[in-house]
Amino acid sequence: MTKRTFRAILLLLGVAAIICGTCLTGFVLGHGLCMAAEHSGIYLMQKINEYENRFVNLVDGYGIAIPKQMEVVVCYPGISTILEDQHRRVEIYKESTANGVSKETYINYSNRFLNNRTDHLQVRSEKLVLNGTVINVVQWSREKLARIENDRNYYTCVDILTSDAVYTFFFKSDRPLEECGGYQDIIKGFYTFAPTQHAGAIQFKQVTPRKWNQETSAFFHKYFSADSPLHWGIFEPAAPFDMHPLQNLEKRLDYEFPFIVMYCHVSDQFDPKGLEQALRNAYLNGKTVELTLQTHATDSSNMVYRILKGEYDDYLQAYARVVADFGHPVLFRPFNEMNGDWCSYSAYHTSRDTDIFKALYRYIHGIFAEAGAENVIWVWNPNERSFPDFKWNHEIMYYPGDKYVDVVGLTGYNTGTYYQGETWRSFQEIYAPLYQKATGLYEKPLMITEFACSRIGGDKEQWVQDMFDAIADFPAIKVAIWWDGCDWDTQGNIARPYFIDDSNALVSIFRQNLQQYKH
Repeated sequence: MTKRTFRAILLLLGVAAIICGTCLTGFVLGHGLCMAAEHSGIYLMQKINEYENRFVNLVDGYGIAIPKQMEVVVCYPGISTILEDQHRRVEIYKESTANGVSKETYINYSNRFLNNRTDHLQVRSEKLVLNGTVINVVQWSREKLARIENDRNYYTCVDILTSDAVYTFFFKSDRPLEECGGYQDIIKGFYTFAPTQHAGAIQFKQVTPRKWNQETSAFFHKYFSADSPLHWGIFEPAAPFDMHPLQNLEKRLDYEFPFIVMYCHVSDQFDPKGLEQALRNAYLNGKTVELTLQTHATDSSNMVYRILKGEYDDYLQAYARVVADFGHPVLFRPFNEMNGDWCSYSAYHTSRDTDIFKALYRYIHGIFAEAGAENVIWVWNPNERSFPDFKWNHEIMYYPGDKYVDVVGLTGYNTGTYYQGETWRSFQEIYAPLYQKATGLYEKPLMITEFACSRIGGDKEQWVQDMFDAIADFPAIKVAIWWDGCDWDTQGNIARPYFIDDSNALVSIFRQNLQQYKH
């Protein structure tokens, strides 16, 4: 039955069917006549008998039988479908191999987190044959996380290998899967066909009003309303603790940046006076801080798991109190670039489970709410491209929910060509597709939370001038922050010089173009 369209199936079976954008009635798929079927335009739910329904994904081109009690809880067309019953949750992805990534690479790369044996206990890894098709089954577990309600810490990943794709069935359960139905009941009737629908639009909404204090509400209206003009910011490594280097730079550029970036890492010790001083110093110098909180990799258990076990509650509660007591607006950006495998809070490191990131983000949000932080504007910030670029690692799988996000952050660098395989990319090449994607997905204001151009591999001065010429075409971007620093290689050499002032000509281009943004 594989590779047949629904229309062909219906004709072969001789069943009259009405297919439209919202319904499909009276069709047979080998299990008798279904007199009523749900149809969202992207999937069907058909009753087979009193115990089972048939779920059919029209965009990804597959069908399965599922227990009657299992429901569709999320469907991101062309990315993922999530089904759930009392004890099991299954995320389904279709990963095409047409882009040159082999099935073996997809499976092995996706499962590298299992190298962390401190946190993950692998109990099974084998290849089986189902109805003539090879499937790869991996099972593992981790400890329960106390800060996640109804934590599903038992995992089974079933990868079904077809000629041109891998269909991933990612099971999570609150007890060993064998004790709550297993996976065979869902994949036993799996079949594929040529997709009959295209992925529709997904858009996440802005939630208003927020529980902000008066100053923060006015700030948000000033900088992030639909008609707000573009403002600029900068990451300068010494600021906000030492403002002198930034002040000297601003004199050269003849522009005062209203936004600066500060990075913090969750740790065992917290110095409230340091954060208090930084926020206060920025405020007294007319700057609003984009406050970025991250975790770092350790040699032992992943810090994300430890946070969600409650081991860092004291740190996080004290941190939130300092921000709340500060009282003035803060752009808070927790755990940015989460869809990049260089981040320890990426699902790449935490069981391939993006729900863990969402739980982490919401947990921090709750701590700030309990602290009375009515001055925090929440910035959710995926990377421009996902690494690995697999459906389970797509940015929307990390989206915590509309009420947790005020501004969507964009990050895309022209990294230059220092490393093999890198290409020089213009601002337009990076941000035109990124902007189109973001405005299509999110009904929220946008900001470039950090970006820059390397010196190596092209004409940096021309890149910056082209950037200023192009950025007006992206009116939903309300703030753009240049990252004035560099990346180093493993030998301590500068690999990506992103400095804003590494030539007099570059300083001149910034100075001339920034004059139009003196609001």
